[in-house]
Amino acid sequence: MMNLPDSLFPDFENSECAFTNGGATANGVRALDLSLASVDELLQLLGEPEHREKAISLLTRIKKQGSNKDLALQIWRSPNTIFFLLTEIISIYKSFTPEKLTMKESSRVCDVLVLFECLASHRQTKKEFLNVQIHCYLYPFLMTEERGRPFQYLRLMSLGVIGGLLKEIDDPIAKDSVHHLLQSGFFPMCLRSIEFGNDLSQSTASWIISRLLIQKQGLQYCYEPTTRMCAIMRVFKDAIEKMHDKPSATVLKNIIQCYLIVSETSRGCLLIKSFIPSILMSAPYINALRAHPASIKNLLEIFQRLAKGHETTTD
Repeated sequence: MMNLPDSLFPDFENSECAFTNGGATANGVRALDLSLASVDELLQLLGEPEHREKAISLLTRIKKQGSNKDLALQIWRSPNTIFFLLTEIISIYKSFTPEKLTMKESSRVCDVLVLFECLASHRQTKKEFLNVQIHCYLYPFLMTEERGRPFQYLRLMSLGVIGGLLKEIDDPIAKDSVHHLLQSGFFPMCLRSIEFGNDLSQSTASWIISRLLIQKQGLQYCYEPTTRMCAIMRVFKDAIEKMHDKPSATVLKNIIQCYLIVSETSRGCLLIKSFIPSILMSAPYINALRAHPASIKNLLEIFQRLAKGHETTTD
């Protein structure tokens, strides 16, 4: 993984050379209720540290409301905006410990991640987002083994950004996304998110893995070496067994989809057979999938393939 800097700009906040967006000032907005500010005015306010948190919060609200379809383009094309948003991300690195990280700090960065997800999922900004490797700045949030709420929120929102890159898997840019993610060392962090994340993080991470596996290059990556696929199967096994009497239907559905993809080859069948937990067919797990008949059908198909082995599958 690339080495990320501790700071994008030495002592940026106190620098006499501090940037403003396109040289514009937001003096006119200061006297107004910020909730009435336009997107362009809010983007200008990102250049002012005293207004940045509120501006980001309001931009996040606009994104969640879905009231501005061009928000991603406005953010991307606005001068210095990505710089200011990355400054927010990097500022939290030094306090990224259970003793220092507060829920307020986590929530502030999560608002930035909502805006990054907007960029990652938009057809016209996705490629540029990938090319400058913004996703790599989120990796520290995925590498952690901490389970506290501030860490769980950052983990989940970071996975959401990655998920945005993979939403339309048939899109050529999404295929580029798979390549970028595999080459940048994302996969082990995705597995770690299943190991240490909450239910929502596990669900998102397992969905991401299914999107990677469905691509030829993703499947090849997981088999080279074979121990990598073994690690995936082991993480899935542990996640399923730890659910006990309260299985998560969404996590199960995504893991089953991964099993189904891998079981299409005899090699995959052998690996799955070595790791798939038998409790997956027990009453609590089947009952959890009652609302997802397609997943139950897929699960039965997987076990049929495992029973027949190489007779019905090809490498």
